[in-house]
Amino acid sequence: MHIDDREWLEADGLGGFASGTVSGVRTRRYHALLLTATTPPTGRVVLVNGFDAWVDAGGRTTALTTQRYAPDALHPDGASRIEAFSPDPWPTWRFALGDGVVLTQELFAVHGTGSVAVAWTLMSAPAAPIDLRVRPFVSGRDYHSMHHENGAFNFNSERREAAIAIRPYRDLPSVVSLTNGDYEHAPEWYRNFLYSAERERGLDATEDLASPGVLRWRLTAPGDRAIWILKTGAGDTPEPRSREEVAATYERLASAERKRRSAFGSPLDRAADAYLAQRGSGRTVIAGYPWFTDWGRDTFIAVRGLCLATGRLRDARDILVQWAGAVSEGMLPNRFPDGGDTPEFNAVDASLWFVVAVGELLERVERRSRALTGADREALELAVLSIVDGYAAGTRFGIRMDDDGLLASRRCG
Repeated sequence: MHIDDREWLEADGLGGFASGTVSGVRTRRYHALLLTATTPPTGRVVLVNGFDAWVDAGGRTTALTTQRYAPDALHPDGASRIEAFSPDPWPTWRFALGDGVVLTQELFAVHGTGSVAVAWTLMSAPAAPIDLRVRPFVSGRDYHSMHHENGAFNFNSERREAAIAIRPYRDLPSVVSLTNGDYEHAPEWYRNFLYSAERERGLDATEDLASPGVLRWRLTAPGDRAIWILKTGAGDTPEPRSREEVAATYERLASAERKRRSAFGSPLDRAADAYLAQRGSGRTVIAGYPWFTDWGRDTFIAVRGLCLATGRLRDARDILVQWAGAVSEGMLPNRFPDGGDTPEFNAVDASLWFVVAVGELLERVERRSRALTGADREALELAVLSIVDGYAAGTRFGIRMDDDGLLASRRCG
């Protein structure tokens, strides 16, 4: 069975993301269906790692998924039935299941919400109806860590009309599944998933995941769709109360997301958008997936290409104004730790890249006759002056302006 390890990633605009491989086999600890930033863009936790799925049709059960288990076993054989994959407008798989049964699976992150929508659509089925079963795999761990079987995991689920909620651990948000199908509570542990990329890096590479139950749908005719929308907590909007409302919610989300993505001028512009994320009331730049959140130096260099060069001046303003409030002793932090600890001021020139970016923003704003608010301009100017004063007087790590006017660091003697 061929395993296609090419990777896809769906960013949610908050620092969280869904990611995986074309084959569906998770190769990294970072591959997950619902990986959310609890304090955007940091505090990332993996809540739903993935799932197994099967189709029952004509008295035969056929897998749609494949997992890798230690020591190196692939099971079941769903990856062998992937007929096609497309990343546009979001990851979409086409499965040929035999006897004329064809099913598609699509998945997208709902921008700005931390939600992920998954849908399976029956394309053809001479022997309809068919039954689709999906068993979610849940952890509730820091995204850099691994999860193992333990007695503290909470398998309890709460059914609220079209929603099923579970809270794997007390200190984590609940996971809410919205579905137009049925749910059977059937707790199980799945043990010894093996992540080959972690093994190649010489890291711990096995994980145990909890599965609270099984989602079920009956698809009776071509065009019928099974919907599974994942989100955290209660959210700001009322949850759908019926299967019909879940279906309508999915159509609304898919339409809005398709429209948002089609507005980008090129695939490169759309890809660049994945690196912009919320921080506080402003914006920031993710330094890289899947490991990093936002790093100061990376942000101030990248904002020039991601935003200023592409005309996204509002985003550039939001990013730079947000970071302007973090100046300390003439320095900007290079990193905000995931745990919300003290910011790390450990880059010699990060603040100077900020000054460069502010200068280019002001130049473009004036050239295009787009004014900043007085408060925004004042915040940026005060930050720049604080940086210049700090470097002139000397700041952390012996960083200072030398006698020749150039930048120096480290103390002598």
